[in-house]
Amino acid sequence: MSAVAQILRSDLQSNSWTVTTSPDLAQFSVGKQVVLKIFSQEVANEMQGMCRFEKGFEQLLPLFRGLTQLGRPQSLSFIYDFDRAQAFFTFSQTEKREVIRFVNQIIELLKKELAFKKILVQVLENNKRFHAEQALLNSALHGGAWD
Repeated sequence: MSAVAQILRSDLQSNSWTVTTSPDLAQFSVGKQVVLKIFSQEVANEMQGMCRFEKGFEQLLPLFRGLTQLGRPQSLSFIYDFDRAQAFFTFSQTEKREVIRFVNQIIELLKKELAFKKILVQVLENNKRFHAEQALLNSALHGGAWD
């Protein structure tokens, strides 16, 4: 099992966000929708792999990129492919725990971003309904309601 998958599996269990692992894959889902897959493998004294955002979640890659630039472990490096919504990474085995902790923090922030966007969509829909009701009331009060 990959180093990334080992730690992420235990740290990210929640009601709406699930993590499944296989020997070289960590997969993050919201409900039944896969958000992000992380493939990794050991090569000599390094870990290398790929993070891929699944269809419908590609817009998270720029945020992911920004978050990975903040306080990342020294040996961790990324190459981003925005056309395919993926990032390739490498890091030294000696920094494995630190990198795993760092990736867990990024995943937690992505979870919060998805939750925020879900709530924001609901708020905007409610606001739109409220304005439609207001317009209906205004037209009733100022229109032909008294004729």
